[in-house]
This record gives sequence, structure tokens and C-alpha cells, in this order.
Amino acid sequence: MANSTMVQLVLLLLLAAAVSSDQYDSLRFHQRRTNRRSLSLLKEMIGEIHPECLREGMDFKIPQEIVQPKQCQKENATMVIHEMLQHIFLLFSNKNASPGVNETITETFLSGIYQQMVHLEEALKVNSAWGTAESILPLNNYYQGIMNYLKSKEHCSCAWKRVQVEIRRNFVFLIKWAECLKN
Repeated sequence: MANSTMVQLVLLLLLAAAVSSDQYDSLRFHQRRTNRRSLSLLKEMIGEIHPECLREGMDFKIPQEIVQPKQCQKENATMVIHEMLQHIFLLFSNKNASPGVNETITETFLSGIYQQMVHLEEALKVNSAWGTAESILPLNNYYQGIMNYLKSKEHCSCAWKRVQVEIRRNFVFLIKWAECLKN
């Protein structure tokens, strides 16, 4: 009887691992596709940068843990990607976001980010991966720095151009993090 129960338990665990594996493959594919689309939309948002805006320099100091992840585990990657997208979504949902940018571009950009977050939340729920990662606190500080910069510049057009360029860099890192979702 105990052996039968043990065999059933092992089979259940193997099935759960296979489902989880397929889920991460699908998640990775969706992340890569949507991140590339977001990069394209950001390029449209940025457009031509006025020479005056080029003087609007600011080093936002993206956390090193994001640039070069120490732990490239699926669960950690899922959490970090979700956190980054959540901050980007909040940033671009601001009523002062992206002055002079076609609203349709911004709405399409936000819609893609929202869809990504929904997929990530599903993966986090299924795998009970909600928790704290050492990358989250520095990320929160990083995005708070971006918000403070925009506020100090009164959300002017040049400041937004600078932030859009910075967020474009974020998507390059998001593409790298999505590779951590490989099996």
C-alpha cells in the first residue's frame, strides 16, 4: 500500500514538473515577443531627441544585480521581471507621462506590459514563487530615483525623453532575464 502511494506521489510530482516546464517555455516565448514589441514602441516614443535634451544627462544607476544576475533561476527571474514591469507600468500610467507622444502608442505599450504582468502572476501563483529576492529592494530604489528625477524636472519633455531612453535599456535587461526562464 505504501509503495502504491509512493508511486502515485512520484508520478504526480513528475507531471507537475512537466506542466511547470511547459508553462515557463510559453512564458519565455511571450516575454521575448512582447519585450521586442515594447522596445519598438519605445523607439517610436523617443523619436528624434532635441539637442537641448541631450544635455539632460542623468545616470540612474540600474542595480548591478539586474545588469548581471547572480541567480538565473526561473522563479527569481519571474519575480524580477514582474517587479520591473510593474514599475514601468506605473511610470508610464502617470498622467504626465510621455508628453507629446501619440496616446495610441502609449496605450499599446501599457497594454503589452499589462499582459506580460498577468502571465507572470499566473506563473508565480502556480509555482508559489512570491517572496523576496535580493534584487527587489535595489530595484524599488532605482525606480524611485527615476520618479524623483521626473518630479524634480516637473515632468518636462526632455526629462521624459531621458527616462524613455533609460526604460529602453531596461527592456534590454528584461530580454536577458527572460532567457533565465529556459528549462
